[in-house]
Amino acid sequence: MTEVIFLDANIFMYAAGKVHPFKQPCQQILQAVEANQLPAATNVEVLQELLYRYHHIQLLDKGLQLCRYILDYPLTILPVTPADIALALEVLSQTKALPPRDAIHAATMKTNTITQILSADKHFDRIAGIQRLDPLTFVL
Repeated sequence: MTEVIFLDANIFMYAAGKVHPFKQPCQQILQAVEANQLPAATNVEVLQELLYRYHHIQLLDKGLQLCRYILDYPLTILPVTPADIALALEVLSQTKALPPRDAIHAATMKTNTITQILSADKHFDRIAGIQRLDPLTFVL
């Protein structure tokens, strides 16, 4: 079986968003997850990030709908534990330019032995032990 791949929040946002070069590739990624062709995981912080973002741009109903859709996906939604936060603090101290939420994602991945993340965010390239897969070039 293929290794589980972590899905960053931007995969869901681009797939649900307006016309953009990432929209179609992200939709194809989610279709592969939905068809059980791509084993995937995310964490509760990704859902919180989506809710926060859509609330912030006054599109909370869209954010609620998107999160409900994600909850129905055949993917693993990982918790964020105190051990993940402790590891995120280490990741942040080593890679200070990394946004804190992304440090939490990286820590959750490391705790759960997930080494690959699908993300448009290039700063994941700087985290040891994490391989970022670009949605534009990702092939199943």
